[in-house]
Amino acid sequence: MPADIEPPVARMARAWARAVCAEPGSGVAPQQLEPALLEIVQRLLMLARSEPFPVPEARMLGARLAETPFDRIRMLAQATRWLLGFPSGAPGSLVATRWPFIAGHAIDSYAQALQERALAQQEQNLSAKVSLRVQEIAALQHRLRHEATHDALTDLANRTLLQDKVRLMATDPVHGVGLLLIDLDRFKQINDGYGHAIGDEVLVEMADRLREACPPDTVICRYGGDEFVLATHPRRGTLDELARRIIAALRDPVWSSAGPVPVSASIGTAYHPPGAPFDFTELLRRADQAMYSAKTAGGRRFALADKPDIGTAVAG
Repeated sequence: MPADIEPPVARMARAWARAVCAEPGSGVAPQQLEPALLEIVQRLLMLARSEPFPVPEARMLGARLAETPFDRIRMLAQATRWLLGFPSGAPGSLVATRWPFIAGHAIDSYAQALQERALAQQEQNLSAKVSLRVQEIAALQHRLRHEATHDALTDLANRTLLQDKVRLMATDPVHGVGLLLIDLDRFKQINDGYGHAIGDEVLVEMADRLREACPPDTVICRYGGDEFVLATHPRRGTLDELARRIIAALRDPVWSSAGPVPVSASIGTAYHPPGAPFDFTELLRRADQAMYSAKTAGGRRFALADKPDIGTAVAG
């Protein structure tokens, strides 16, 4: 082709790159796009001179406009304008005649690639939304299970979870089950004298103190009102040690929003040896009887149902 009608590929690639980068939000520099545009147009010109008609190759070049460094750019209108309006050769020449078909296939392939990219992005977004929804449902299920098995005020285990845990503990052939029934002394006077809101503050503080005082594997339950039940795998004959520790942990005043509130507790314990037939209701009844003995003896103490000869023992 004569020099005076040589297609201005470099000038066209530079102008096209600048036009693309001038669009709001393009996020790329002309220097990133210009070399790729130059190569694509040059190769399209070579295809226009080729035999047979190189449709697959033209479409492959068009698809490259959707790849790096163009992968975050949509420039279908610009590609159409720049390619179809490009002076590819002298009017009537083979290149000029074929160019609209070559450029048209490249543009069509680019449009198809953009559509596929958009669909892939939609699928990715949908997958992300589905994944997020699955996580939300799992979190909701976990929260509902937690709410169904825990006390709303103290977040301790409730009666249902306590019974399930204790029955499982009782299947251990080696370790027995120790139950401690804790009743706060004069809690009705706290509610009547300070109000139920302060009573709730006291219960929350008592729950926190129990968590700190108990061994890690202890099941701690708010059984109802001002009663708490602890279930543990103690070494035989050591329930009194834990009971003494709990009495000491619950005897200091609670610093509430209304000031210091005096507190104390009475505890009854019961022990179920390993291998023996298990009855949760009977074990709890024995612990309750022991607690009642401690309370009628003046409170601030514990009683051991399994050692009636010891009677009540004051802690602290």
